Amino acid sequence: MSRKRRSRPVPAPAPALAPESVSASAPESALTPDVASMVGLITAGAVDAHLPLLTRTIQQRHRQVREKDAQRAMAAVLLGARVRINRTAVPQYLRGTTGTVTGFTGRKVEILLDRSHGRCGSCLVRVGPLSVDVLDPG
Repeated sequence: MSRKRRSRPVPAPAPALAPESVSASAPESALTPDVASMVGLITAGAVDAHLPLLTRTIQQRHRQVREKDAQRAMAAVLLGARVRINRTAVPQYLRGTTGTVTGFTGRKVEILLDRSHGRCGSCLVRVGPLSVDVLDPG
C-alpha cells in the first residue's frame, strides 16, 4: 500500500458555537439551565484549564452507560432466539444477516447464521449484544 493511501487527512477543527446557538438548536427539554450554562462555559473557553479532567470524566461516564446498555441488551437475548445483526456490527459484511443464538461467550453473543456470509466459513459468529436485534424471542 502506498504511503499516500495510508495517510489520513487531519480534520479541520469544528467552528466554535455561541452558547445561544447551542441551546437554541437542541430541544428545550434536552438542555436544562445547568447543562446550557456548562455548554456555554466550555464554548466560551472559561474552563480550558480543566478540559482534560472533563474529557476523562465524560469518557468514563460514557463507558459506564454503554456497559449498562450492553448488560440490558444481553439480558434481553435468550438462547434459541432468532436475531438480526444490526448496523453497528463489525465487520460490516455481517450487517443484516439473520441467525439463531446458540450461546454466550463472555460479553459476546454466539450466533449460528442462516447461511454462509462473507468470510464466515463456519457460520458461527460472535458479536456484542448491542449489535443484535431480537426478531423472535424463541
